[in-house]
Amino acid sequence: MENKEEIIQRLITNTAEIITEDEFKALIERGKNEAGQQPTHYIGFEISGYVHIGTGIMSALVMKDLTDLGVKCTIWLADWHTWINQKLDGTKESAQRIGQGYFAEAMKASYLAVGGDPEQLEIRLASEWYSKQPMKFWENVIKVSQNTSLSRMLRSVDIMGREAGDNIDHAKTMYPAMQVADIFFQNIDLAHSGMDQRKAHVIMRDVATSVRPDQPKPIALHHPLLIGMQKPSEWPIPAGKKDKDVAIEMKMSKSNSKSALWVHDSPEEITEKINKAFCPEKEINYNPMLNWAGHLLAWNRTKPFSIERKPEHGGDTEFANYQDLETAYGAGEIHPADLKNMIARELTQLLAPVREHFAKPEIAAKKAELDKLLAQS
Repeated sequence: MENKEEIIQRLITNTAEIITEDEFKALIERGKNEAGQQPTHYIGFEISGYVHIGTGIMSALVMKDLTDLGVKCTIWLADWHTWINQKLDGTKESAQRIGQGYFAEAMKASYLAVGGDPEQLEIRLASEWYSKQPMKFWENVIKVSQNTSLSRMLRSVDIMGREAGDNIDHAKTMYPAMQVADIFFQNIDLAHSGMDQRKAHVIMRDVATSVRPDQPKPIALHHPLLIGMQKPSEWPIPAGKKDKDVAIEMKMSKSNSKSALWVHDSPEEITEKINKAFCPEKEINYNPMLNWAGHLLAWNRTKPFSIERKPEHGGDTEFANYQDLETAYGAGEIHPADLKNMIARELTQLLAPVREHFAKPEIAAKKAELDKLLAQS
């Protein structure tokens, strides 16, 4: 049984950023928020398609550790934000149906895959919560907006996967304020997302004392973005190009099936996709296979990384930790095909509980509904 300090350190080490680490440690050590209640977590998602391993497994690893630390974890199905961003067929009704259907089941199955009990998670549909106290929610939206400039809101539309200079409709300018308001509306202590949502959380921190002056600022926890399987548009990466820009360009995306590994993929699909994936020899940066090994497979690993090879190719070998694996790959001691075989084997095993979950007829029917909707969109 791991102790609290080990889990805290793993979260600090494996996440991209916690704002702030001191506040996070203090909250966990107390075991209660300022109201004397169990600390609350939230991660919100647009309902925009299939769940990939960056959404499902990456988020689940964080939530599993937080749950083990005594935090109440919540998945927020952002149907209004999905509607504003015109995902799926552009209707709120489809976002609600798919959110409570396929998406919720994919997230529960992902949590199961990392050793969690899905019953420990709370899944909330935004529109249902808004309807309970609509005035409270919209008051929070106004307070956030009053304390944030329009130019800053416009610069924050990239949290929607849009460019700041895009010609967007006015509803999309409301998106960042509504996302921040969700956090205050739910009285969240710890807001969690990928690094692509950082701008919204920085706004959250900046306006917190104005929106709810009697409570501490919500803590922001950001997990790293997994990069997708496709080769970047420019390779080698040009000198002077910012790492942030490359990471955003290469990130795994639900809207690009060629970049993503879905949590429900079959073993055959996993192997086929990984065999085709970008994996430059001796390259440790911008390499999706090493990126996945370092962020997903090494998260709470207790066994060595095992490379299986034919005797004429060096025979089987093991690496005690991810750093040793990365060093060996960078030195050319591991061929890309051998690395891919290891990643495919381990992800096939990791995602087995998800496949078993979706093999149930009632769950398969929920995926079939999304299959049909995506085919029509």
